[in-house]
Amino acid sequence: MKKALVIIACVALVGAFTSCNKKCTCKTYAAGVVTVTQEDMEIDKDKKCSDYTALVSTDPKTGVECK
Repeated sequence: MKKALVIIACVALVGAFTSCNKKCTCKTYAAGVVTVTQEDMEIDKDKKCSDYTALVSTDPKTGVECK
């Protein structure tokens, strides 16, 4: 009985981590000023938030930065 409960708990735990949607907050910068903020942007399973970052310049910030 203990083994069955442990197995069920493990399956539930693994399912909780793999089924959740990844979300990022992306900000669009123009000459260091935030012009657009997009919160809770859903991303693909195999991607990270940083994969969506596309900064043209870092001083001053220009482009899109996702975290």
